[in-house]
Amino acid sequence: MLRADLHVHSKYSDGRNSVKEILKAALEKRLNIIAITDHNTVQGSLEAIEVVHNEQLPLIVVPGIEISAKEGHILVYGIKEDLEPGLSIKEVAEKVKKQNGVIALAHPFNFFKKGVLNPFKVINYVDAIEVFNAKVYFGITNYLAQNLCNMFKKSMIGGSDAHSVEMLGYGLTIFNGVTNSDQVLNDIKEGKTYVMGKKIPFFIQIKHSINKVIEKWL
Repeated sequence: MLRADLHVHSKYSDGRNSVKEILKAALEKRLNIIAITDHNTVQGSLEAIEVVHNEQLPLIVVPGIEISAKEGHILVYGIKEDLEPGLSIKEVAEKVKKQNGVIALAHPFNFFKKGVLNPFKVINYVDAIEVFNAKVYFGITNYLAQNLCNMFKKSMIGGSDAHSVEMLGYGLTIFNGVTNSDQVLNDIKEGKTYVMGKKIPFFIQIKHSINKVIEKWL
């Protein structure tokens, strides 16, 4: 059983920690696979790949990005170039498929997190659905995402949506027998994943929010 956190943010977007800090925390929390999915940039992901290679860390890094598409946020895996925000999900899909990448709906139905509110219109363009987001504290959007996944027989992923290392590892996608990022992508495409996790403790989110305010004014 290999434990993956496929939704993590670094200082390259709105996360608090550097890539090296995130990788160190991932090892401490016994993660096997990680995807740094910064908003509209793959730079954090590319740095993670380089660090893991140079330092020979026992981690599989999946290239990733969270794109602000026209309809809402989506997670894209397997690409190594930035895609401009504001494209439709159909347009993103056309570009991603040329690179053998994977597209997942990020926290669908969630208005506050800018998820796709009407995923039925774009469901044919995505490979997977984030059915567990560890930062969803209120409402039923994780439940709705799971039902959507079951209805359309899409692959499921889970993620912490971590914006600090304290949040890392609360939302997990589970893989079996993969040894590299290409195999991770194939298992997502083929529906060979399952999800486990628990919500990030509320005090950690409050601490993160306070720290962001303090950093803003320092």
